[in-house]
Amino acid sequence: MSEQTPHEDTARRRRVVVVGAGMAGVQTAVALREQGFKGPVTVIGAEPHQPYDRPPLSKAVLLGTAEGSAFDVDFESLGVELRLGCEVRALRPAVRELDTEHGVVPYDVLVLATGAEPVTLPGVEGVPGVHLLRTLDDAARLRPVLARQHDVVVVGAGWIGAEFATAAREAGCAVTVVEAAGRPLAGAQPAEVTAPITGWYADAGV
Repeated sequence: MSEQTPHEDTARRRRVVVVGAGMAGVQTAVALREQGFKGPVTVIGAEPHQPYDRPPLSKAVLLGTAEGSAFDVDFESLGVELRLGCEVRALRPAVRELDTEHGVVPYDVLVLATGAEPVTLPGVEGVPGVHLLRTLDDAARLRPVLARQHDVVVVGAGWIGAEFATAAREAGCAVTVVEAAGRPLAGAQPAEVTAPITGWYADAGV
C-alpha cells in the first residue's frame, strides 16, 4: 500500500461546507461521499425541517395526501453533519468563514446551493390572503385555504403555478391564473412545447 503524501492527506481533510439543504445541497454532499471524499462535510439549512424535496409541495403536500417529502438519505451513516434552522448571514471569503445566527463556521471549500427566492409583488408583505409557496411551512399555511374552497388567483403560469392551480381545482376552488407573458412557461419552454398547456388550463376550468 502506498503512503499518502502530505498534500493528499491535507486534501482529504479539507472541510466542505454546503449552504442550502435542498436538492442541490443534499446531492452535493451525497456525491462527495460516493466519490470517496473522506473529509468533514457540513450542510447548513435555514429551515428547521429535515432536508426535503420541493416539487411535492405544490401538489401532494398541499392537498394533504403526503405529510412531507424528506429525502431518503441517512446523513449520519454518510458522516454528513446537518445544521438545520441555521441562517447564514454573511460570507467572509478572505478568512474562509461564514457568519451564521449560531456563530462562525469555518470552511476550506464552500458550496452555495441556496436556490431561488420567489418574486414578490410590491405592497403585499403582511397583507392577509396573500401567500408565497416555496417551503414546507408555506404549503401547511395554504392547506386550510384550499380546504375552505376560496376563490384563488395565482400569479405566474410557470411550473409551480400550474401545479398549484391543479391542486386548487382538485380541492374545489375557483382558480384564475395571471401571467405577464403571452403564454404559460414562456421563460422555460418554446411556444410549440407549451401550446397544449393553454388548452389544459381551459379544460381544467382555470
